[in-house]
Amino acid sequence: MKLRPYCENDLPQLVSLLNDAYREEYEFIPYTDESLQAELKVASSVLLATEEQDGIVGLAYLRQDWYGETVTLCARPGPKDEEIEDILLSAIEPENKTGHVTTAIDPLEQERITFFSARGYLPQSSLYQMVADLDRLQTPPQMPEGYIIRSLRLDEEERLIRLANAAYNGERLRPGVLAKWKAQDPDFSIDWVQVAEYEGELVAAVRGCSDGEYNERYHANRGYLGPAATLRPHRGKGLSRALTATAMNLLHEHGMKTVCLYTWEGNPAALELIRHLDFRLGHEWKILGKTLR
Repeated sequence: MKLRPYCENDLPQLVSLLNDAYREEYEFIPYTDESLQAELKVASSVLLATEEQDGIVGLAYLRQDWYGETVTLCARPGPKDEEIEDILLSAIEPENKTGHVTTAIDPLEQERITFFSARGYLPQSSLYQMVADLDRLQTPPQMPEGYIIRSLRLDEEERLIRLANAAYNGERLRPGVLAKWKAQDPDFSIDWVQVAEYEGELVAAVRGCSDGEYNERYHANRGYLGPAATLRPHRGKGLSRALTATAMNLLHEHGMKTVCLYTWEGNPAALELIRHLDFRLGHEWKILGKTLR
């Protein structure tokens, strides 16, 4: 077996490999050449395991996710899959950029948890998918004096980017994000981005959209909410709840039956907020992490 870098000609084999390995996972959306290419494009390191007779038998890559630098690891199902993944993991860990690597695992995949635990990965937190029915309109809370809730305007992309990146203390959004969201969801409109304004400044925002790939795959009608971004001086004023409730009502008006969002165990304020808006746990992934020298 040999390890080598990835090239675009590998895409068809990699799509087949990932779809075979992950097809039983929760709400799995099959990869296409285009979707996998987009994911690998933002990876900081990609390694392939190959065998002369079988071609590509394994894949590992690192990328920066919102909860840290993550490793994705996959081997062709079979008697040698653990050996392949062990070799790939050992080879790609030194390529990390932050000194700490994480991975998200379904709690039902105990063998997977055991594999990473045996290689020094420790439980850190949980990633939650939260789901709510859109069978009634929400009542947004009363805003403090001076705050206005409204939809984003066409000329405010740069202001939205500054807000999100400042709220999350990092590069959360990049120029061209509105065009990107439109490409991902043809029904997307800037009216679905709700913002809070105070004294002419954007201080909080929430994005809504249809959960397009899920809806197509599972013949559903579900909406999606991105995480609320609020500048620190304006937190604790009910802005996130008001924006989220308003975005849920817009999704309801567009015919969505349910809505989902993602948050994590280490954000109790967000969990309390969304539970007040009738969200319930849809699914959980355990986040395991390893500090590397």
